Amino acid sequence: MSLQTDLHQAVAQVTADSALLHTVVHGTALQTVTTEGGDVATVAKLLADADARINLAADGILAQSQAAAQDALTSAELASSEAERAQTTADQGVADTTAVLNQVQTSGNQILVDAEAVLQQVIARLLAVGLPDALAGAQGMLLRVKADESGYELVPTVASPRFYGFALSADGSELLLTEERDQTFEADAFDAWTVTEGVHFALENNALVMKLGIGTALEAQP
Repeated sequence: MSLQTDLHQAVAQVTADSALLHTVVHGTALQTVTTEGGDVATVAKLLADADARINLAADGILAQSQAAAQDALTSAELASSEAERAQTTADQGVADTTAVLNQVQTSGNQILVDAEAVLQQVIARLLAVGLPDALAGAQGMLLRVKADESGYELVPTVASPRFYGFALSADGSELLLTEERDQTFEADAFDAWTVTEGVHFALENNALVMKLGIGTALEAQP
C-alpha cells in the first residue's frame, strides 16, 4: 500500500465521518445516525427526548400535586361542613337552654305571684275572723272567742296550777308554807305537798287557811 493510497483512504474516511457528524448535529428530532459504534441520536432528537422526559415527569408531579390539592380541598370542605353542623347544634343547644331557663323563670315568677295571692287571701281571712295580728308578749296565752262573738282575743291561760309545800320547822313549833308556779322542788323536802289551781293556801296565826276562789275560807288546825 502506497502513501498516496493511505492518504486517499484517510480523506475518504474523514469525508464520510464529516457527513455523519453533520447529520448528528443538524439532523431532525426523529433521526438516528448509524455509526460503526452503533446508532446515535441527533442533537435535536436528544433535546426532544429530554424535553419529553422532563414534560412527562413534570406532568406526573403536577398530577400528583393536583390530586393532593384536591384531597386537601375535599378534607377542608368536609371539616368545614362538620364545623358548621357542630355550630348549628351548639346554637340550637343554647337556644333550647335559654328557652328552658326563660320558662323556668316565668314559672317561678308565676309561682311567687300565686303564693303572694294565697298569702294575702289567708291574711284577709284571718283578719276577717278577728284573729290578733300580733303575738308579741302573748307567750302562754290562750285564744278565746270574744263575748260579743265578733272575733278572737288572747287571754291568760286558765290552767295555772301552783305548787304548795308544807313542812314543820326544825323544832316542830311552826308550820312552814312554800308556794311557787315556775320553779323546781324536791318533794321529799316537804312533809306534805300538792299542786292545785283555784285554791289559795295561807298561814294565819300559825294556822293553815285554804281559800277556794273568792268564796269561803276554810281553816285547818295547826
